[in-house]
Amino acid sequence: MSLRLLVLALAAACAWPGAARAQSEAPARSLTEELSVTRVQIRPPAEALPVPPGYSRAQILLGDRIFHGEAAGGQCSTCHGLDAKGTPVGSDLTTGMYIWGDGSVKEIRRTIAHNMQIAPGMDGNLRPADVDAVAAYIWALGRNQQ
Repeated sequence: MSLRLLVLALAAACAWPGAARAQSEAPARSLTEELSVTRVQIRPPAEALPVPPGYSRAQILLGDRIFHGEAAGGQCSTCHGLDAKGTPVGSDLTTGMYIWGDGSVKEIRRTIAHNMQIAPGMDGNLRPADVDAVAAYIWALGRNQQ
């Protein structure tokens, strides 16, 4: 009986040979900006980013270096892109809208610390001062008016 159903299904699939071709010829549509794997990525100039209250320009600059893998073994740009606009595995950090918090430096810091707990080593060898710097940098990225 099951062999008979298999033969019928195969015959039905072969009866309309254009079905597979018609599906594959439909143009692909993108509802969002191109992912980082295909768009040109430009690193935001850290010198021009705003500084969150209670933080310093030096922390923003350190956060930029950590984010881009130039200090503390940071790995942020691997998932979030060199321009921080996201990849298939990391969200866009430039919009000022965050999935895991209210966008305050405190909540960004909490998210980074949580990620470090669930995937040790994936974010680099960050000390608390490094986490503060990266959180301030991400806050600044989300408020950049350029």
